[in-house]
Amino acid sequence: MYATVTGSKQKAIRDLQEFGYCILESPLSRTEFKLLSTRLTEVAEQEREDGTAFLYDGGNQRVFSLLNKGEEFEHCVQEPSTLDVMEEVLGFNFLLSSTHANIAGPGGSPMNVHADQTFARPPWPPYALVANSMWMLDDFTEENGATRVVPGSHLLGRQPDYDRGEGDVETVPVCGPAGSVMIFDGRLWHQTGANVTGRARHGILNYYCRGYVRQQQNFFNGLKPEVAERSGPRMRRLLGFENYFSLGLTDGLS
Repeated sequence: MYATVTGSKQKAIRDLQEFGYCILESPLSRTEFKLLSTRLTEVAEQEREDGTAFLYDGGNQRVFSLLNKGEEFEHCVQEPSTLDVMEEVLGFNFLLSSTHANIAGPGGSPMNVHADQTFARPPWPPYALVANSMWMLDDFTEENGATRVVPGSHLLGRQPDYDRGEGDVETVPVCGPAGSVMIFDGRLWHQTGANVTGRARHGILNYYCRGYVRQQQNFFNGLKPEVAERSGPRMRRLLGFENYFSLGLTDGLS
């Protein structure tokens, strides 16, 4: 048995603990979801047209630094129900580490099996240092390249060992209707699936980390000033403008 789509925070947390991932029902209104999906499609198409697109593994595309590319993405990273579940994984005052899109294009190859906590040398602590959320902007199916996982692998506390053949370990697709959000532990083994359909599969990855872990994206250096200026308290905390206990102080003050 694997995790299934749920509207219950309690079930989502249980699934995370047991399987290393959970799937939340769409937390956005139809209007909000349409704006988010449309904006990502526009940005991805524009980057392909102007030659700045990051293309890889055949037909796949990444779109980086989403906070600089539309207010819709700012709303997405702050969605309250998703953050509530994230806090169960990462604890008090966790941070936004990065936000980008992963588009599995027709003919794109599957990604290698990996865990997102690769930056931490073993032995890993018995809890996640990072966690990710995949916003499904299309229906995620096995055929169109849904994220694939090894349920329960977060409890192994290590990366796959390719010398022992674990790069070829069996994975299962995480499927869900458009609008769903998959939240997964940073220790979970996973991969992008192969898209064997004729249409691209769009997803947004909002990646978070504990308050004492360095963020993947340097928001202080790379964020557009207008994005920081319009940020409310929740966004400023996620970006790292608040201190974490005695970390991040200015002249000894919070």
